[in-house]
Amino acid sequence: MFDGIFLNKIKNEIKFLETGRISKIIEIGNNDYIFLIRRDKKNYNLLMSFSPSSSRIHLTNRLYDNISPKSFTIFLKKHIEGYIIDSIDTHESDRIMIFKLKGFTELGDYNIKYLYSEFMGRYSNLILTDQNNKILDSLKHDGIGEYNRTILPNAYYTFIETDKINPLDLNIDELNNILKNIDNPRDLVNKFNGVSNLLANYVFINDDTVNNFYNILHSNIKPSIIENENNKLDYYFNDLNLKIIKEFDSLSLMLDEFYYENDLKSNIKSKTNDLSNFVLKQLNKHEKKLVKLLDELDKTKEADIYKLYGELLLSIPNNKDRLDEIKVLNYYDNSYINIPLDKKYNIIDNSNKYYKKYQKIKNSIKYINEQIDIVKNEIEYFKILKAQLEFASLNEAIEIQDELINNKYLFNVEIKKNKRKEKPKILTYEVDDALISVGKNNLQNEYITHKLSKPNDMWFHVKGAPGSHVVIHNVDELNENEIRTCAILAAYYSSYSNSSSVAVDYTRIKYIKKIPGKRQCFVTYSHESTIYVDPNIDFILNLKVKK
Repeated sequence: MFDGIFLNKIKNEIKFLETGRISKIIEIGNNDYIFLIRRDKKNYNLLMSFSPSSSRIHLTNRLYDNISPKSFTIFLKKHIEGYIIDSIDTHESDRIMIFKLKGFTELGDYNIKYLYSEFMGRYSNLILTDQNNKILDSLKHDGIGEYNRTILPNAYYTFIETDKINPLDLNIDELNNILKNIDNPRDLVNKFNGVSNLLANYVFINDDTVNNFYNILHSNIKPSIIENENNKLDYYFNDLNLKIIKEFDSLSLMLDEFYYENDLKSNIKSKTNDLSNFVLKQLNKHEKKLVKLLDELDKTKEADIYKLYGELLLSIPNNKDRLDEIKVLNYYDNSYINIPLDKKYNIIDNSNKYYKKYQKIKNSIKYINEQIDIVKNEIEYFKILKAQLEFASLNEAIEIQDELINNKYLFNVEIKKNKRKEKPKILTYEVDDALISVGKNNLQNEYITHKLSKPNDMWFHVKGAPGSHVVIHNVDELNENEIRTCAILAAYYSSYSNSSSVAVDYTRIKYIKKIPGKRQCFVTYSHESTIYVDPNIDFILNLKVKK
C-alpha cells in the first residue's frame, strides 16, 4: 500500500539521484512518465505514475513504449530537461515528494524550480513551480477543489492542510501519550498522517501497539508482496506478519513486479479495444466448432450401415408388403437384421433412399475433414496470438491488432490512412559482443527469421508450443552462455513462461522453412538440438538491451 510512510522509505531509496541530471522525460501513458536521470556516467529510469489506481514512484528497469507526448509533457521537457536534481524530500509524512531542481534558462540565467509529485490516488498530480512556488503548470488543473486549494498556472502552490500528526517526528514516549486514547485501527488512520489501513491493522495485531508502531516506522525495509486480510495481493516495505508471497531486494523491484503486468494489460486493453478478449472469444468459438465437426465426423460412421441396408433390400426386390420394418437375412454374417422402412415406398425405393443417404454422408466426409483442418489451423493461430499478448508491449499489441485487421478478422476499427509501412521495432539484447533478436508477434517473428537473419545465424524456439523466434546473429560457434541466454529468452517469451525445465530447440536459419498453405508464422525446421532451461525473469531483466 503506497501510503505516506511508504513514500518516505522510497525517498531514502532514490535519494542517491541527487546531483543527477534530468536528461530526458518520456510519456508512457496518460498519467505515467519516465524521467531518465544521468548520474555518475550511468542512466537511471525513474517512473512516476499519477494513475488513480496505481499512483507511485520508483526506479524501473522494465521496457515501456513511448507514446506521443501531450502538451504538459512538452512543457516539462522545455522547462526542466537538462536540470540538475538538487534535493529529493517528502513533505512530512504526506504522500508528496518534492524535487528541487536547478539549471539555466535559454538566456543562460541560473534558475531554481520545484517539482511536486503528489501520489494520492484519484487526486494524484504533478506540479511544476518557480523558485517562489508560483505554479507554472500541472498535469491536472483544479480550482478550489477537494483540499481547498487552487492548482492552476500563476496560483501559488500550497501543501494540503491537515490536523493529522506526523508520526515520523515523534519519539516512543510521545507516541505512547497519543496512543493511550486510541483503541482501534480506524482512529489511528484518522489521527496520523501517512498511515494506511494496512499499516494500522498491523499496529493493533497485539497489545504492544506503541512498540509495534514505533518499530515499523523506523525499521529497515523488507519489501514483500503479501496476502492481506482480505486474501488479496498487496505490498509494503515490511511483511507486517502477513503471508509472504515474494520478497525483494528493493522497493523499486517490488513495485516494478507488482504493477508492471497489470498496468501494461490495462493500457493495451484501452488502446486496442480489449484485443485479448477478442482473441479469447475467437479461440473459444473455434474450439466449440471443432467439437461439433468431430461429432459430425463420428456420425458418418453410420454410412456403412445405410449402404448395407440398401444392398440387403435389393436381395428381396419382389416383396410387395408396405411395412415399417422388415427382417432380412444378412448374407455377410448369416444372421437376420431388422431394417426400418418408409411404408409410403416399395422395397426398391427404400433401398434407393438408403443408398442416397450413404452417398450424401460419404460426400460430406471430405468437406468435414477440410473444415476440421481449417478450424485446427485457426485454433493454433489464435493460441499463438493469445501467448504473444501475454508478453506484448503496447506497440506489439497494436501490431497484432493490425495483423487481425489485414486478415479481415477485425472490422469497425479505426485505421490510420496513409500509414507508412515501417520495419518492426525488435527487442534486441547484447550478450558477449553478440546481438540477440527476439520476435514478440507474428510480424516480428517473420521479419527476424526470414528477412533480418543470415543463413548461419542460430534460431531458437520453444519445442512444440507458441513462442518467440529468438535469433543470435553473426556467431559461428556459440558458447554455453550464449546458448543458455537465447534458450531462456525463447522459453520466457512463450506459452511455457511459468513452467520449469522447458525444452527449447535451436538450429541454423538455413534449416528453417515456411509451411506451404499455412500462414507465414508457421515454420518447420531440421538439424535441431534441444536444451532444457528454466524461464527466469530476473535473469532477463539483468541483460543489456540494445537501445
